[in-house]
Amino acid sequence: MVRRPLAPALALCLASAAPAGPAVPRAAADDAAAAPIERPAHKPAPEAIDAAASDAALDGEEIYRRVQRNRLHSYVQQARLVSGDRGPNDQEMKIRVTWKSYRDDEEKPTRDFYSKTLIFYEQPFDVRFTTYLVIDNVDRVNDQFVYLPSRRRVRRVNLRGESLLGTDFSFEDVVPREAEGATHRRLPDEVHEGIPCFVVEAIPKPEAGSDYSRFVLTVEKEHYVPLRTRYWDGAGVEIKELRADPKSIQRFENAWIPLRAKMRHLVQESWTELEIEKIEANPALSDGVFELRRLEGH
Repeated sequence: MVRRPLAPALALCLASAAPAGPAVPRAAADDAAAAPIERPAHKPAPEAIDAAASDAALDGEEIYRRVQRNRLHSYVQQARLVSGDRGPNDQEMKIRVTWKSYRDDEEKPTRDFYSKTLIFYEQPFDVRFTTYLVIDNVDRVNDQFVYLPSRRRVRRVNLRGESLLGTDFSFEDVVPREAEGATHRRLPDEVHEGIPCFVVEAIPKPEAGSDYSRFVLTVEKEHYVPLRTRYWDGAGVEIKELRADPKSIQRFENAWIPLRAKMRHLVQESWTELEIEKIEANPALSDGVFELRRLEGH
């Protein structure tokens, strides 16, 4: 994070440079020394005032819109996930995620869906080549498909509440969320790990088909990267927390992305660490990449 240098707060006064004046009686001098010194109030720099005023004018919807703008237009990323719990054994898996946005330059969808996502299992070996396709539709629940190598065919599925092979990440957690899928309300700002942040509450709309009833996002103010996300289930119980590592945030073309994050399941007392090992930023992905008949080839 870029930090502005602090403006000087004090000016040095040299007593030896002051002109001589009439002698002051000792008692009067003592009283003057005992009197409190009135110092001029510190005034923030004009740019700090402007930034604070600008921040104060943002509502929850606009903050989340800015979170959404901090995205690549498309990507192919390879990620490693390590899961554990109170037991001694950890579980590792690797996935490849291919994603494409179908919004125009004015952020409006160009089709009847917002995006398409392919999730391909690379490890462990017994589930390798399993591939999921999620189509994030406008005004209706997602279309979801899976290709299972053991059955050698593609079928429609319902992934609501399903996890990525026993990890603490669900499919819903992996697919980028669209602003239209929830209503957003700004909560009081916070400082997270020394970083000034916005706080936004998101309530998913019924057509989003979310497995959660509520999210609260803590968003750093410089690049609009969510550093912490808290999740509540349908019963109003806080069940999960996702924390991104601020030190891992890097710029890839037009987007700032954290490369490491940790999801904790607060009820099951388990956790999953996610590390993005490679990102291909804004590749030219044709529509054919996401066709159902192509799933078998991934």
